[in-house]
Amino acid sequence: MNNIPRVELYSIGTELLMGQIQDTNAWWMAQQVARLGGQISRIVILDDDVDDLVQVLGDAVERKTRVIITTGGLGPTPDDLTVEAISRLKGVDVVVNESLVEKFMQDREIKRRDDVKPGLVKMATCPEGSIVHPNPAGVAPCVETVIDETTIYNLPGPPREVQALFKRSVEDAIAEIYTANRVVLRVAVNLPESELGPILHDVMATHQNTYLKAYVALRERIEGGQRLPVDIVVRDEDAATAESLLKETLSTLEQMVIEKGSTVEKLHSEKG
Repeated sequence: MNNIPRVELYSIGTELLMGQIQDTNAWWMAQQVARLGGQISRIVILDDDVDDLVQVLGDAVERKTRVIITTGGLGPTPDDLTVEAISRLKGVDVVVNESLVEKFMQDREIKRRDDVKPGLVKMATCPEGSIVHPNPAGVAPCVETVIDETTIYNLPGPPREVQALFKRSVEDAIAEIYTANRVVLRVAVNLPESELGPILHDVMATHQNTYLKAYVALRERIEGGQRLPVDIVVRDEDAATAESLLKETLSTLEQMVIEKGSTVEKLHSEKG
């Protein structure tokens, strides 16, 4: 799918690498991005290390990744370093968004700016020039930063806040960027994975903007072999072209499978 702009997801937090909590944010966001027509090319977990963050996210910018979404590292503690990393990556200062501080004061009925705790001020910081989207389900905002051809969305870590901010501040932007039509067809093939794998590789090499995935865990044992589900995913800016590409891809798959002495059975399809 070389022509589809890429999305990369980064979950930030030492607690994730230590196995103290499970990363459900990336799983949920991958579903949302796919639903909107985008393509996830990387899902990565990173430590709370500012140098590592700058290096890894900088590599993503150099790859001309269209959208980077990070979760975590926006809290009030010293090991919350995402804003600092993005500021260093862009080469700008970390600044306090006073409008957000005022919102914090109003929400908590704080009268004097000097009475705002340092932790709250820290959660109101952002790279100079970035856009701040207030959090409807918590405190730390979504921070939107553009570097070269890449738009970076930094979200806090709690799943409830991630989902609320994604729907309010990220989803529409993703949908606008990824206008491609996505069609999915699930088929079943009576071949072992060892024989089917090379076939799927050859089909994807033949047809751009296609992705084929076999689900070994869902295979069914049948007389004379096994029934292995395979998803055929195609994307194109034009809906009719996407449908045509799906038919061509299915035809190529059927031909290669028949040459192996087996058949392809259609199961169900979806569009999104």
